[in-house]
Amino acid sequence: MIILGITDSFTSGAAISIDGRVVAAVNEERLDRNKMSMGFPNLSVAEVMRIAGIEAKQIDYVAIATSNLFWRPDAVPYSDYFRDTKGGLRDSFLSLGSTFSRIAGDSQAARSIYFGIKRQLTRKRKRALPERLKEMFGITAPVSFLDHHLCHAASAYFTSGFSEATVITQDGAGDGKCSRVYHVKDGHFRQLQKLDSYDSVGNYYSYVTHLCGFKAHKHEGKITGLAAFGKPVYLDLLKRFVRYDGESVRNSGKCFDQSAIEKLEKALPADFSKEDLSASVQALLEESVGAYCDHWVRKTGCGNVALAGGVFANVKLNQRVHELPPVKQIFVHPGMGDDGLGLGAALFLDNKLNGFRNLPVIDHVYLGGESSAQDIEAAIRNAGYEAAECTDGLERAVAELLAKGKVIARCAGAMEYGPRALGNRTIMYQTSDPGVNKWLNDRLSRTEFMPFAPVTLWEDRHDCYLDIEGAEETARFMTVTFNCTEKMKQQSPAVCHIDGTARPQLIREQDNPSYYRILAEYRDITGIPSLVNTSFNIHEEPIVNTPAEAIKAFQDSKLDALVLGDHLLLAREADASVKPGSAARSANDAATPPASDEHSPERKTG
Repeated sequence: MIILGITDSFTSGAAISIDGRVVAAVNEERLDRNKMSMGFPNLSVAEVMRIAGIEAKQIDYVAIATSNLFWRPDAVPYSDYFRDTKGGLRDSFLSLGSTFSRIAGDSQAARSIYFGIKRQLTRKRKRALPERLKEMFGITAPVSFLDHHLCHAASAYFTSGFSEATVITQDGAGDGKCSRVYHVKDGHFRQLQKLDSYDSVGNYYSYVTHLCGFKAHKHEGKITGLAAFGKPVYLDLLKRFVRYDGESVRNSGKCFDQSAIEKLEKALPADFSKEDLSASVQALLEESVGAYCDHWVRKTGCGNVALAGGVFANVKLNQRVHELPPVKQIFVHPGMGDDGLGLGAALFLDNKLNGFRNLPVIDHVYLGGESSAQDIEAAIRNAGYEAAECTDGLERAVAELLAKGKVIARCAGAMEYGPRALGNRTIMYQTSDPGVNKWLNDRLSRTEFMPFAPVTLWEDRHDCYLDIEGAEETARFMTVTFNCTEKMKQQSPAVCHIDGTARPQLIREQDNPSYYRILAEYRDITGIPSLVNTSFNIHEEPIVNTPAEAIKAFQDSKLDALVLGDHLLLAREADASVKPGSAARSANDAATPPASDEHSPERKTG
């Protein structure tokens, strides 16, 4: 059975499952080149059909994730959520919600009126989507609309490898909810809890992101990194707005959207520290959502925990959940945000129609497009490059360059699904240079406070990270942090955060053979089993997709080399980067910890 799943939301996209296995998944931003592109994913639908090699008439069902959204016939670039207009009707509706919360507080009657109005205003979408599918693609298969959080839950459960699990979702909002909790066994979902979007702690994290001068719903990761530089001095203040009540997370501030931002601004001192506010909201998130997860895992009695929803993009929170006493194993879906909804919708509908297939944990996320050898060679010729000769093999040549302190990008194989670059659209560098966080981010035009993440050989994971049992599978997708061993801190300071944690990708040879061999050869040369792995993109641009995009980003970033398919391109002398470091130190050389002022972000008040 062939099912097309569609995400028509933030970071929209499409996925195709065949007999319960996802064979293609792409998000619109990678195709239209607009970060977090939102709206109907015309390009993604066409692309996943191309990747899967199917025609419209072969599609048996279409599964649409979420119902109560305003209809956008085409995907549009993400805007600054609380600063830019979202269109007259949407702005009016959000203003209405803010006004309701200001006047009625947490009145259930007011919430019911608000969500009832939204259902009426968004009903056009259910008529327009099937029409668009038929008009643009000739798809006439039956269309099912599924709940937003059910799709999040399905994405986590059906890719976790668990037959029985406690499944928890958390995000800002989706179909009027911010969380659902399920006990799932053999594909049967039993709902235990649901929380209105009004009670979203994720929204409060976004309000703080906005107050710190970043883009809400886009730059929350900067707050996570910034938190390690501050102290949670505003935690008690934030608990006046949102807190865990023994069973649920509740909006005790009785405010929403702009009214919440205004209340927070008035409550905070005029000279508040961004670092301390970040630390405070991170502590609030970990305490409240951690307690919420602990409660429901104990209720189900099932310690296999599957997580999805934008809140679980917070890797520090995921570590907190992993460390909870009743949790035995944790799996965070690789496309944990709205980018994973279409995949979840397809898998849920397949389970509903065909029964539980009891599939193992998802083996990889290389579900996007892959360029042909001819397209790669044409892009190289058009850019005026010649591939370097690699007498000892491509992987060995790349490892030797990395050991000499070169920065190398890799664009090879099928593009990754989800927000993380996991080797096929990746920039690599040695982990022994403690100053890399500043100079390489500057070169890539990024303003990041987190260190780069490492990719680490699977067989060396216990030498590098502490207490990883039960989270190794999810760490294959870079979705959780661990405390670093002293050995890791000494030999790989570039990827250890100021709080002693790192967010690794644990790589096995069967996951990505060529990428794995680069790292294995690098370990053979240096004794170090980790490399920097950061996404191959310029700041505020999506991760590269095509060979031409890869070459342009390679040139613009002034990197030293580019692995493009099976070819190695070396930078022209004028384009080579100038770096403070040179050759990699071996694992026997003690790395000097970075001075605190090298990593401390500029302290501004707001």
